[in-house]
Amino acid sequence: MKNILLCSLLLLLFSCAVNRPLEKYSIPSKYQYELNLNDFENDKISVRLSFNGFDNETATFCFPKIVPGIYGAMDFGQYISSITVKDRKGKSLETKKIDKNCWEIKNANLMSTIEYEVDDSWEEFDLNLERGFYRSAASAFKEDVFVINPNCVFGYFRGLDDIPVELVVNKPEKFYGATSLEKVISNPKQDKYEVSNYQSLVDNPILYAEPDTTMIELPNIDIEVACYSTTDQAISNEIAKYIKPLLVNQTEYLGGKLPVDKYTFILYHNLSPDEYAYMGDGLEHSHSTLILFCMPMDMEIIKANVYGIASHEFFHTLMPLGIHSHEIADYDFNNPKFSRHLWLYEGMTEYFTIHMPIKNGLQSISEFTEVIEKKISDMNAFDNTLSFTELSLNPMDMQDQYYNVYLKGALINLCLDIQLRELSTGKYGVQNLVMDLIDRYGVDKSFDDEKLFDEIIAMTGFPELKDFFDKYVVGAEPLPLNEVLQKVGLQLEGEDVIESDKLSKEQQTLRKYWINQ
Repeated sequence: MKNILLCSLLLLLFSCAVNRPLEKYSIPSKYQYELNLNDFENDKISVRLSFNGFDNETATFCFPKIVPGIYGAMDFGQYISSITVKDRKGKSLETKKIDKNCWEIKNANLMSTIEYEVDDSWEEFDLNLERGFYRSAASAFKEDVFVINPNCVFGYFRGLDDIPVELVVNKPEKFYGATSLEKVISNPKQDKYEVSNYQSLVDNPILYAEPDTTMIELPNIDIEVACYSTTDQAISNEIAKYIKPLLVNQTEYLGGKLPVDKYTFILYHNLSPDEYAYMGDGLEHSHSTLILFCMPMDMEIIKANVYGIASHEFFHTLMPLGIHSHEIADYDFNNPKFSRHLWLYEGMTEYFTIHMPIKNGLQSISEFTEVIEKKISDMNAFDNTLSFTELSLNPMDMQDQYYNVYLKGALINLCLDIQLRELSTGKYGVQNLVMDLIDRYGVDKSFDDEKLFDEIIAMTGFPELKDFFDKYVVGAEPLPLNEVLQKVGLQLEGEDVIESDKLSKEQQTLRKYWINQ
C-alpha cells in the first residue's frame, strides 16, 4: 500500500499532462490539511487544504473511487459538498465537477486553499448489508465519536499522491486520537501528524473519542487496542488481555520478525438490537486494523469475534506490506490495476491464520482437521473452475466469487506447504518462503507481477513448483487435497478429513515438520 514514486517521474507526468517544458513547472512541497471536529453539524465536518508552489494552469482534485482491500467502487467523492477553491487573495476560482470523485480547477497556479464539507457515509453499524458497500472503508461522525477513514475525508491532486502530508486535527479537549500515524504535536485541543505521502495517509484510519485504550508490549512491536462502544462501557482492557497470547504466538510463528514496530487495533462496537444476532466487518491496513461490530454487550461474544478477525489481520503486516507487486505499491485510487497474487496476499495470510495454532501446539490434530473440513466445504460452494489468477485480476467483476480467496486460497497454500516440506526433506515451508520474499523485497521494493512464480521457483531451487502453479493457481485443476493430505497421514473422504490408523515413518516425519505433531 505504500506508493514509491520517484520525484523525477512525477515531474515528467506533470509536464506531459499540460504539454509544457519540465523546467517551467513546480509542485507543492506538501499537502497541509486542517480538520475541525469542533465544527460539526448535520453529520458533516469541515476540512481545509492549504499549499503553495503549484505552477500549472489546471489541476484535478480527486477523492478515491476505491481503496486497497475492497473490490467495489464506493465513490468517496459523493460525500463531499460546498467545495470552494480560493487564490492567495481570497478570491474564488472556477471549479467544475468532472465525475463522481473529481473536480477540475481553472487557474490552478493561483490557488492557495481548498475548503469543503464531508458528510459521513454510515450512521450506525447495524445488521443490514448492502452489496458493494464496505463500511469498514467508510466513515461515521457523531458528537461522541468520529470513525475516520482518510480516503473519505481528504483528497489529492491527480498525479500527486506521493508528496508529504501535514494533518492538523482540532478536536474536543476530552477526545483522544487512536491511530498508527505519527503525532508530532499533541495537546488537549489539537493533534498534528506528519505523513510521508497520501498513500500512507489513506492507509491509517483514525478513531477520535473519549479514550478507551490499552497497550500491548511485545518484543520489537507496540500494539494499541483502541475501542468505542455505543454502550459507553470500557472494553479495551479485556480485549487486549484476551488477544495478547494470540499476538505472542503469531510473532513466535513468524520467528519474531515483523516489518512494523507499531500496530493499532481500532474497534467500534454498536449494540445489536437483537441479542441473538451479530455481525462484524474489518479492513486491514499495513499498521492497523479497523473492526466494526454490531452485537450484544457480551464480552465473551465480542472477544471471540475480535480474536477471529485479529488473527487474520495481524498477519497482513507481512502481506501485502512486506511483499507486494507494483500494482499494490503504485495503487491508482480512481483507476486501479489489480495483482494476480491474491493466493499470496489473502490466501497465504489465511493459511497462516489456521496453521499457526496447530504449529505452535495450541490445537489438537482433530481441531485442526475440523478447520480444514470447513474450508473445503465452504470452497465447494464457489466456482472452482475459475482460474485463481483471473479472479485476482478481476475482483470487481467477480465479487460473488471473491470470498473464495480465504477458502481455496488457504487450501492452495496448505498443499504448497506440504509439497515444499516434502521437496526439502522438511527443512523449508511456506513460512520460510514468505520470509525469504520479504528479505528479497520488503516494504520499499516491489516485485514484477508476471515474474513472481518464476522467481519463487528460482529462489527455492524447486522446478517442480512450476507444475503446481500452472495447474492450481494459473490453471483451475482441482486441488490434489487427498493426494497431499495422504503424505502426512490424513485421508479425504468426501469433505471429511480422517486421520489414518497407522502412519508410515515417512508420513510421521513429514507431519512433524509440517505441524510439529
